Amino acid sequence: MIKLAEKQNNHHFWQLDGELTRFSNLAGFPELPCPDQNDVDVSLADVSKVDTAGLAYLIKLKVKLAEKGINIRYFQANDNIKKLAGLYGVESLLGID
Repeated sequence: MIKLAEKQNNHHFWQLDGELTRFSNLAGFPELPCPDQNDVDVSLADVSKVDTAGLAYLIKLKVKLAEKGINIRYFQANDNIKKLAGLYGVESLLGID
């Protein structure tokens, strides 16, 4: 199960946990720990596996939150996420360098 968890008291740092693969339930979006924040950093450090479906999920999550006025920035992406984002040319869209 994919979940977002608040990791700091100031509500500006969320942790995305779980596997982001075609075998995960990527149809829905996790409940937001603090939906009243406009700018949030989302750590990908605890994403254990990722494939192209997971990469698409990260893009959909960013777009969906932007529609709600929440601007997110992904950080602490592992090498697999960075390689996939580079392969598909979406690293700037995701904000992953």
